[in-house]
Amino acid sequence: MATVAGLTASEARVVAVLLRVEAPITGRAVARIAGLAQSTAQRALTRLRDAGIVVAEPAPPSLLYRANRDHLAMPALMSLLRLDKELRARMAEHVAEWRLTPASVVIYGSVAREEATPGSDLDVLVVRPYTIEPDDPTWQLQLAELAHGLRLWTGRQASLVEMSRSEATQGFADREPFLVDADQDAWLIAGSPLGQLAGRPT
Repeated sequence: MATVAGLTASEARVVAVLLRVEAPITGRAVARIAGLAQSTAQRALTRLRDAGIVVAEPAPPSLLYRANRDHLAMPALMSLLRLDKELRARMAEHVAEWRLTPASVVIYGSVAREEATPGSDLDVLVVRPYTIEPDDPTWQLQLAELAHGLRLWTGRQASLVEMSRSEATQGFADREPFLVDADQDAWLIAGSPLGQLAGRPT
């Protein structure tokens, strides 16, 4: 999840969970759904409750939490929490206009794992088809424009890795940790999933 202005990454995940559920839930349930340690979720809930963004309702022996949808900041927060969806849509639209079509474009790393901090790079892997030479001017211009666009859209430095389809296939065959991790985390933007490029079911 993109870092939301004014909230830490864990707080943003907690708010996103509470906005998805219909009824108040326990802190333990929030932690489980958000994929956070219980202590981390509890600290986030406490800070959000102090700010009035989250409401805690007594339900002895615990508390039940819900998002305060009446808070003045909630409309803005809800819009900001949808930034990841907007990023993926904008990237897909941008890449769809490329003259040379990539075999795959994915976002991976901390942003895809929803662990990004304000200083995290935006990690992108672009796989080049067999028919395109690595120094093709049009291809290189496309990559440069994508990196520039990502910087403008997100404020993050784009860490763009480019490789050929044959390199990706061999990397999967060798179980390169970078590719294995990227495949597990990846948000597919365009083309085929990484695992499919390697010739295995996805």
